[in-house]
Amino acid sequence: MAAEVPTIILLDKMQKMLLVLAEERFIFPGLRSRVGIAVNELKQILSFLELEIPSGTKLKAPFLPTVHCADYITESFLLTTLQRRRKGVTKFIKTPLMAFPPWTQLLFSLEMKKVVKSFRAISCEFTKTLDLANKTQDLSIQVSALEKKLIHLEPDVLVGREDLEKELVARLIHDNEQRLRVISLVSKEPLGKTALARKVYDRLDIRQHFQCRVWLRVPRDLEDHDRLLIIIKQILPRDLKNVELMDDTQLTYMLYNILMELKFLIVLDDVCSVDDWTMLVRSFPDTVNGSRVILTTRDINIASEVDPWSCPLELSPLTNEQSWELFLKKVRRQENSSDLNSFKDEILRICHGLPPSIVLLGGLLITLESSEWSKVTRSDPAHFGEDLSPLLHIVGLSYHRLPSVLKPCFLYLALFPKGYEIPTRRLLLLWLAEGFVQMSPKAGNVPEDVAKKYLEELIRRNVIEIARWKSDGSPKTCRLPFFLYDVFLPKAEEIGFVHIHHCGSDCTYADSSESSIWRFADQFGVKSISKSHIQHLCSYVSFEGQKRDISNREIGMVLNRIISKGGFILLKVLDLEGVYKPLLPENLGKLQNLRYLGLRWTCLHSCPVSIGDLPCLETLDMKYTNITTLPSSIWMAKNLRHLYMNGVSIKNPSKGSSTSLQTLMGLHIGSNESTIHFLDRFTSLRKLGLTFQSKSMKCISVISRLGNLQSLRLRSRDPFGQPSDLELKPLKEHSTLSNLYLLGVIKDDIHLLPQKLEILTLSLSGLKEDPMSVLGKLPRLNTLRLFAGSYVGSKMTCPALQHFPVLRVLKLWSLEELKECTVEQGAMPQLVELEIRGCKKLEKTDGLEHLPALKELILTNMTEDFVADVRRRLGRDKLISRTLSTSHN
Repeated sequence: MAAEVPTIILLDKMQKMLLVLAEERFIFPGLRSRVGIAVNELKQILSFLELEIPSGTKLKAPFLPTVHCADYITESFLLTTLQRRRKGVTKFIKTPLMAFPPWTQLLFSLEMKKVVKSFRAISCEFTKTLDLANKTQDLSIQVSALEKKLIHLEPDVLVGREDLEKELVARLIHDNEQRLRVISLVSKEPLGKTALARKVYDRLDIRQHFQCRVWLRVPRDLEDHDRLLIIIKQILPRDLKNVELMDDTQLTYMLYNILMELKFLIVLDDVCSVDDWTMLVRSFPDTVNGSRVILTTRDINIASEVDPWSCPLELSPLTNEQSWELFLKKVRRQENSSDLNSFKDEILRICHGLPPSIVLLGGLLITLESSEWSKVTRSDPAHFGEDLSPLLHIVGLSYHRLPSVLKPCFLYLALFPKGYEIPTRRLLLLWLAEGFVQMSPKAGNVPEDVAKKYLEELIRRNVIEIARWKSDGSPKTCRLPFFLYDVFLPKAEEIGFVHIHHCGSDCTYADSSESSIWRFADQFGVKSISKSHIQHLCSYVSFEGQKRDISNREIGMVLNRIISKGGFILLKVLDLEGVYKPLLPENLGKLQNLRYLGLRWTCLHSCPVSIGDLPCLETLDMKYTNITTLPSSIWMAKNLRHLYMNGVSIKNPSKGSSTSLQTLMGLHIGSNESTIHFLDRFTSLRKLGLTFQSKSMKCISVISRLGNLQSLRLRSRDPFGQPSDLELKPLKEHSTLSNLYLLGVIKDDIHLLPQKLEILTLSLSGLKEDPMSVLGKLPRLNTLRLFAGSYVGSKMTCPALQHFPVLRVLKLWSLEELKECTVEQGAMPQLVELEIRGCKKLEKTDGLEHLPALKELILTNMTEDFVADVRRRLGRDKLISRTLSTSHN
């Protein structure tokens, strides 16, 4: 399992190599042929690897170093050629021969000769283990699933735990015991402990009952200091000065004092030892106010020791009826379906009542035709190895049936820490930078769209779970399920796909050519990588928290070591998101193969000027930093597709520059700049975010000509930083714009808004007339946010008669003059979430009880009388009251 992933990656590179060689007239004799033979041998070997032949396991070990070696020489050859072309070596040569220097071709050809010999030897050995007539499989059938339309994604369902959920809720909020109590959820097997805890943790009645909720996963390799920091930052999310510099005793004392004033619920997920509890419990005060701790563990002895007076809740496998109900929900089919019933007994037999098995099997079968189900449900577990547990059998089936293009993308999730919420934005761009996204020859395909399809397919197969959703129903963050992480992280490390540095550990690889690191992840503290380990390094990702004066120095040392090693620098990904002020070397531009540079949340005040010398750069993410300027040379990065900033000024590009920009967020245009004149060059733009002064308002006319634009954020300010005028008329006829954020005074009629908007946010708009009758006629609007100063009137009415037909989310923030709000019966029939925040003069609301789909009414920083009135009219099942406000960036 997983051994074929490096082969898939190499095969894709060598196929691209063939296309490059086909464009050249003068090639060293036999080079094309050798590459072609290597490609064919790789395809042959891949067919064996994907069959997961048990007897072929011993053959995989010597094969992987050959794959890694071939990957390195292929990548180096392509990089060499690319560098020569950029430096203009071929500029004055009439023939294209010099694009591939003769000695480079010769050396590469000799290396490929060795590679082909090794591949053939491995292929012959595999052939001996399996009848050739049975070895092939139609990979095109696997990939065809990606072309199917994704069924609307739904949150995970919890089946068969209703009684346990009621019991857990009762102990949390209905128990008369006021002293601090620990409620343990226990099962040796993965039966849904975390899912049950999460379901209860997110319930409205729980969120109302406890003033403070904290979720902490307790991995073995997470230091006590970091655990305390995670808890404190969840309670007080704002920046805490010097909190990282406190020792364990100071943090414990600080957390104890914070919790003394609160009724709290703390979830400790996946506790592996009593020592973990002993360390944390010192910071949990027993103030006799009904505070609770939920603890999930596999060990019943731990549950008994942490709270001898509380009876643990033990989870059991689902019954056949419960298992079948969960399965039907996962395949989204009706119980009376005859094709399903014929497989019912087989499905129940192989799932053994384990929720993860049912979820995975459902995700697998939903991608197949009913005629293929028997091949899966009647498969032999020995096909994947000996003595497999029921769950591992299903895991093997699910992974084995993944399309080849998805396997590297799936395995890449093991690079992130266990339980880590991965922003989908970050994940998709990393896949692209790594080269995992394979483009089909179909015209009009955009890599970002293909990457999104990959993610949707993995979600549909239930091998990725969604952690958080955006207001429009799309996934915001995702993660690898715990039980899959435990299986596939060792596999990914075993094949050399990733190397994870855990807390307190150093690199343990021996200094040899076979021990090179390809993808290195710092999960809990930066450690230096020796020179012998960076020869093949293509990705460096850090998950280090913002520990001042530690991470920055170590990161700088690592980068200097990479750059100073000489030769070819293969590094493609440098992701330092969240690392506090990493020291970036001034010669950063020497990373000629770098495609992803992640600096989000690094607190940097500047970046090296040489950042504009990164020719392969596709993504530059410096959002939420203190950087205010970038060199104009950044426009010369012709492969740049995504540029994330906030309030950054860049000088105009030269006339000869070109760009493939898809995303340009956070650009600042001053009053005396002519930047607006080149905006219309970016014809591929899909997302644009600008801050401009009123004198540059004509940029809106330029924006209206960007025919692919889908998301637009405009901030109009005067020289003193105050909101200035905005014009809507140029945007009226825009046919692709679906997400619009406007900060500034709207001078013309809001009837001029684009009609295909799905998400609209207004801030400081200064609207004097009630906008709801106009906005309610936007036929596709599903999210509306009216922030501070957007409406300055005192009355607001949401009329009926087909207004807001598909609106799901409405937020009214800091409308200081608003006194009355009325929702007429029949308006907003699909509204699920309503938040009213900081509207201090709002005294009267009518019609909220007529909203049939409303699930959450969130009141933040509202007067006590207003909250009490709404609570009395609606009841507690639709009300959450909060007192702390947060930023809406």
